[in-house]
Amino acid sequence: MKMKKQIMCLSLAAYCGVAFAQTDYKVTFTTDRTDITTIYLCSEEDGTVLDSASCHNGKAVMDGQTRLPQIAVVAQDKKSKSPISSFILDSTPTTINQTKTGIEVKGSPLNQKYAEVKKSVNVHNEKMRALQEEAKAIAQKNNGKIPDEQLKRLQDEFDKALHSQTEAIRTALQENKDNLIPASMIAFYSENIGMDKVEEYLKEYAHKDNGILKNVNNYIQALKRKAVGAMFTDFTMNNMQGTPRKLSDYIGKGNYVLVDFWASWCGPCRAEMPNVKKAYEQFHPKGFEIVGISFDAQKDAWQKATTQLGITWPQMSDLKAWNCEAGAIYGIRSIPATILFGPDGKIVATDLRGEELQKKLEEIYR
Repeated sequence: MKMKKQIMCLSLAAYCGVAFAQTDYKVTFTTDRTDITTIYLCSEEDGTVLDSASCHNGKAVMDGQTRLPQIAVVAQDKKSKSPISSFILDSTPTTINQTKTGIEVKGSPLNQKYAEVKKSVNVHNEKMRALQEEAKAIAQKNNGKIPDEQLKRLQDEFDKALHSQTEAIRTALQENKDNLIPASMIAFYSENIGMDKVEEYLKEYAHKDNGILKNVNNYIQALKRKAVGAMFTDFTMNNMQGTPRKLSDYIGKGNYVLVDFWASWCGPCRAEMPNVKKAYEQFHPKGFEIVGISFDAQKDAWQKATTQLGITWPQMSDLKAWNCEAGAIYGIRSIPATILFGPDGKIVATDLRGEELQKKLEEIYR
């Protein structure tokens, strides 16, 4: 029995050694730019800086050991805010050549495939950018307006390019289920693909827990918390007087409650506010309540806007703008946004605005 335990321990040790082994890498970067003095090799999976090197005469070489393979990027800064190119960091030496005409990555067969996928996707990005520039130029020539016929053509071409790009991404996902390419594609294009399709794909994807997919996985869970029929998820933030309040102070108390995500700097939010105010004034006497969640970062701007817009219902904010905790919990990526909760605290509807909000409340309180 003792020998059997020793064998098992040795086997486990060997397994752990393989699972967490550090593997050699080498990345050579060349550029025709003279303003790049330092190159950073960063992990796109957890944001850490893996290596760095001075760029002499347009060349930098980085080599060492780390966990491989992983999705990485060469960048001009430690936080990858100025990325040059993403690639798969693996045991095959990789060369990244930057010129005025573009960037070429040479290395393993996987990196070759990754480069081909990115090219098939980026060609549509370039088409969409060109259409946006054309629309801008036409608007400038026509006092800010685009003639209907030209607008329709531009929109049709844009939609066609977006559809073609989405199909290219979906094809890449199906052809690369055993490697890291889908993780990179999903991280950047999840909403283009469709979150329902992404969730289904990740169920069987070997790298579904890769760090680069953290935000995607969090968003999938947030969408479930925002689904019709879901029970509210509580959170705590300060009201305008600086007093901590919970969402549960208002929801699940026997009344319908509209949670309105907005900000003082949001033009569409301000434009929608008269509709929200009308609904509040009409239905509040019947028990209807509104709780505003501000995506502001400055308390003064938040307070000033509530006065200007005549907002009298409860307000909450952590003054973190787009990093708002409530926004993350409920997957809010654009504002204005609303969630209507029923008397029992379950979600009844989402994104009700204007006539839709009025119609829904009339249906409830008729």
